[in-house]
Amino acid sequence: MQNKDQVTYINILNDTLKKKEENLRALTKATETQTALLDAPELDIEAFNKTVDEKDELLVRLEELDTGFMSLYEKVKESLLTDAASYADQIAQTQELVKTQTELSAALQAAEERNRAKLALHMSRGRQRVRDFNVNSKTAAAYYKNMSGKHRDGESYFFNRKK
Repeated sequence: MQNKDQVTYINILNDTLKKKEENLRALTKATETQTALLDAPELDIEAFNKTVDEKDELLVRLEELDTGFMSLYEKVKESLLTDAASYADQIAQTQELVKTQTELSAALQAAEERNRAKLALHMSRGRQRVRDFNVNSKTAAAYYKNMSGKHRDGESYFFNRKK
C-alpha cells in the first residue's frame, strides 16, 4: 500500500535526478568546449579559464543535488526496501535515471582524462618555448658581449687597409 508522503518523496527524488542529469549534460558540454580549446594550436587561456569556472559552478551544484538526494533517500529508504512492489513504477523510473547518469558520468570522466593529457601537452610546449627563449636570449647576450669588445674606437669594420 502506497503512502502519499512516500510517493511524493520518491517523485522529488526523481526530479532531483533529472536536475542532476541536466547538470551532467551541461558539464559534458563545457568539457567539449574545453576539448575544442585544447585542440587548437594555441590555447586561449582566458576562454579555458572561463570554462573551468563554469565547470566549478556546475560541480558545486551537482554536489548540492547529491547531498539533497541522499538526505531525502534516507527518509524513504526503509519504505522502498520493505514495500518495493507498491512503488515499482517510481523505482523503475529512478533506476532508469540512475543508469543514464552513470553512462553520462563515465563518458565525462573519459573526456576529462583526455583533456588532462592535452593540457599537459600544452603546458610542456609552453615550458619548452620558455626554455628556448631563455637559451636564445643567453646566446644573443653572449654574442653582443663578445662583439662589444672587438671594436676599437677610430677603427671601422669596413676599413680597407690596402691602398
